[in-house]
Amino acid sequence: MKKYLKGTRQVITENNRIINLEYYLVESTYYEKDKAKIAYGIEILKRDNCNHLESDIVSKVTDSKDKIINIINKLIANIVTPVGIVCAIDELF
Repeated sequence: MKKYLKGTRQVITENNRIINLEYYLVESTYYEKDKAKIAYGIEILKRDNCNHLESDIVSKVTDSKDKIINIINKLIANIVTPVGIVCAIDELF
């Protein structure tokens, strides 16, 4: 599995905590009928100023790199956190 950083967001919460979000394109190789194929997924990593770390990954969302980049851009624009990644992807499909 390979990961590529595609964007970041910084958010200040109501409690004045700074949250840094990192959005990654995840590339996985799988085999179908003895032929190697690539599937793309997403990982969101969340760090706060207290060094708490949270992440979630959804692999093999699509075989289209353009489609996954479009989805990642929507997640970044809407400040989706690791907790909401599965619901957000479900809404987009």
